[in-house]
Amino acid sequence: LASFRPTFPWAAPKFGVLVGGGGTQMLRWVLGLFLFCLGSACYALLGILSQLSKSPDGSYGYSLPSVVLLAEFTKLCISLCFLTAESGSISQALKDVLGTSVRTWLAFAFPSALYSLNNNLDMLNNQHMDPATEQVLVQAKI
Repeated sequence: LASFRPTFPWAAPKFGVLVGGGGTQMLRWVLGLFLFCLGSACYALLGILSQLSKSPDGSYGYSLPSVVLLAEFTKLCISLCFLTAESGSISQALKDVLGTSVRTWLAFAFPSALYSLNNNLDMLNNQHMDPATEQVLVQAKI
């Protein structure tokens, strides 16, 4: 156990690893950092952009649940791209997904439904609150 050193995916790679040909590790770290920053920026701008997309009468020209569905579908596609890159081929990625047990699928079904409900309620909150108040409410988890 004395030689055990935990690794964290968010930890920056050591300089020696980068010089010694660990370019793939550095690329993964930079890509992860970029995606984290992009996700944070999108989440921070959600309230502002939704307020800017309102009509003068306070309504939206699009369906709020469709926004949530499109966002989740986009995340699914990105996840499948990463799984394909990790597996080596699209067929292997699909085998990995379809080979998952029903018990595992059911274990994720309830939290997924709650997450979907929460996202739809967030969009409804955006319709009736200003961005600052909505962010305080969301972060307070009340």
